Amino acid sequence: MNQRLPGDVEISLEERKALTRGIAAFFEEQFEQELSEFRAGMILDFFIKKLSPVVYNSAIEDARAFLTESLEEMESTLFAKPLGS
Repeated sequence: MNQRLPGDVEISLEERKALTRGIAAFFEEQFEQELSEFRAGMILDFFIKKLSPVVYNSAIEDARAFLTESLEEMESTLFAKPLGS
């Protein structure tokens, strides 16, 4: 069994095809450079490898901040106030 590590990105074949087509179209529009599917796939692999850890860590930090804030709000809502307070 192939175990994924945190930050590893797995995309479906359909997503990969759509992304490589998008990369090829971008290069054509912006640089007037025609890319083969193979080269567009290499660019996609490079950016997934370089960007996924950064994006993953950012998402984890956002989730941590959201949960911390939610737990603090929950704590103030759930705990009973002592008598005389």
